[in-house]
Amino acid sequence: MKQFLYLYPIKEYFDSEFERRWLPEDDGKEFRQRYSQTLNRCIDVRYRQNGFRINYAVFDGSPIDRIIELRDDDRVIEVGMDFETHTTELPDKTYPYPNQDFILNQLETLQVLRVAGFHMWDCVEKLARRAHERGLDVLVDEDLTEFFPMMLRHSGFRVDRFPSYNPRDRGESIFEGFIEARKGKPWLWQEY
Repeated sequence: MKQFLYLYPIKEYFDSEFERRWLPEDDGKEFRQRYSQTLNRCIDVRYRQNGFRINYAVFDGSPIDRIIELRDDDRVIEVGMDFETHTTELPDKTYPYPNQDFILNQLETLQVLRVAGFHMWDCVEKLARRAHERGLDVLVDEDLTEFFPMMLRHSGFRVDRFPSYNPRDRGESIFEGFIEARKGKPWLWQEY
């Protein structure tokens, strides 16, 4: 079964995005509305309309934020850890993470997985790497991570496909750096 998993669509993370990311010419409300409409459209067109089951992972006891247009067939799963625990620094200066296997085990007959959410180089990549280690066909939709506000500003952004633009278009040196960060990580590799 094909599954789409969005990590942590909770108020705390969306509020953080809106505090930092809206354009000076926008008011925060206008950007929030455009963000919400486009994010939900991407999830619908890229995944729901292509036979993916839609899943949202939240911290235990955290409600899904109203930015997400939750549909009757969508699933909200708790990750086995509350937000306060996840954001409390441990004595070794690290932070605890939910168990990726616990999350993956909640997805029914999982064979193909597409992952998005907060934060690409942290929680999202950790979960995608674990899914890859388990032999799944997994790919991170980078457009739908914390890069989403930047993608909204890109003239070539498309809701119907990922990746929505080719990083080669930004110059060869930028493309080389882009690819270097993804070497050895098939869950991040696309055909560009």
